[in-house]
Amino acid sequence: MNDQNSIIDNEEQWEKYNRGLDIFIESIHKPDHKLRGCAHNQKCYNELMEVREEVLRYLHTLRRTHDGTRTTTTYSSEA
Repeated sequence: MNDQNSIIDNEEQWEKYNRGLDIFIESIHKPDHKLRGCAHNQKCYNELMEVREEVLRYLHTLRRTHDGTRTTTTYSSEA
């Protein structure tokens, strides 16, 4: 994701929350080669990827709607 133009000032809190959530999800998708290298050295790479998938599934349950309730977005594993 590349940073886009400025966002309007009178945006709703739930819209800001969802945008922050999207950026966080993107940070989980972005590979950290140093961290993955450590996992290989410690022989827990598969476990790291399993935890990553569980976290991504959970994050997709946190999206908010205009009335403050949560909604789940579709997530399918890249693996």
